[in-house]
Amino acid sequence: MQIEDKSPLRYLILLIFIAIMTISMIALLLDVKYKHSFVLLVLNIAGGTASTLGIIAIIRYGLSGVHGKSYLSLTIGIIFWFLADILVYYYFIIGVEELIDISIIDVLYFIGYGFLSLHLFFVMKHIQRKINLAHVIIISIITILFVIYIITNLLSSELGIENNFISIVVSLIYPILDLILIAPSAIILISLRNDYQQSIPWFLSSLSLLINAIADDGYVIDFINGNSENLWVWEIFYFADFIIMSGALFWYNKFHISNNNKIIRITKQ
Repeated sequence: MQIEDKSPLRYLILLIFIAIMTISMIALLLDVKYKHSFVLLVLNIAGGTASTLGIIAIIRYGLSGVHGKSYLSLTIGIIFWFLADILVYYYFIIGVEELIDISIIDVLYFIGYGFLSLHLFFVMKHIQRKINLAHVIIISIITILFVIYIITNLLSSELGIENNFISIVVSLIYPILDLILIAPSAIILISLRNDYQQSIPWFLSSLSLLINAIADDGYVIDFINGNSENLWVWEIFYFADFIIMSGALFWYNKFHISNNNKIIRITKQ
């Protein structure tokens, strides 16, 4: 696929930026008692949009090749996270406090991590010739140090004092799983930074997962330390994650799949 004019990508990035900034400004201006509910609502809308675009991509492209496998895994992961976010919103609406102990929400998130990690594995396997070993080593070291910092922060907080073993384990699983997303996402971003064409949806989806993983750690720290008034800020990052993911899947549907289908039609003539 040759896209000489880079205007479509510029417009897409602009729309993503406008959407994120608009929701952020509205949330910032809202009364404190409405911030959380508003952000959770738009988060679910963004999650539903990303899930729908992923399903459309699977139906249109199929399951063949690295694109089919990677986007199947990506879509399944997004759907599990979307379902978890719906439950979070439901519990908030009915007035149930978020629990530190493991729940169905945690299970859905954990399953989602597995499929999203599989998506990153397919992408890295496909672009392995573009990956610089030095970049892998540097990113891995930085990521491990970052996660160690998060875990140390959690263990030194009230988490290790006031909660049971299961609560501690569940809370520590998140930064460990984020490690699985952060390092591959960063490696993909650096490896594809100069590749403008078919790598765009992979680039955007990796950026999306990187933002989610970083926000996840911030959310867990604030939640454990009882800073519930700050949670809506991290949920804005989750919203940004789904918006960027929607942009990646929109591009994949609009350009990669459409172009691929055109080539198939021309070949059959």
